[in-house]
Amino acid sequence: MEPGAAEALKPLYSTLQRYAGWLDRERTSRTVREDVKALGAAIDTCADPSPLLLALDTSIARLPSGDVRKMLRVAVGHMRRALAEAG
Repeated sequence: MEPGAAEALKPLYSTLQRYAGWLDRERTSRTVREDVKALGAAIDTCADPSPLLLALDTSIARLPSGDVRKMLRVAVGHMRRALAEAG
């Protein structure tokens, strides 16, 4: 991933991080937060975040239905589109 693409993803990552912070303290929520942190590390090092986005999707799917889960899914979708456009 190019440094310019990483800069474009940072605001989207901040949104993901904020939403993940709203989750409770259950195991699944902790897993989502850990996946978000790993994604942030990949963005900071300009590594390919695609596998981490897939892992995050899987973790989000395990969350109970609710508004935060929907918000996380939308934010991940925006990040995927931005990554595809940066390309």
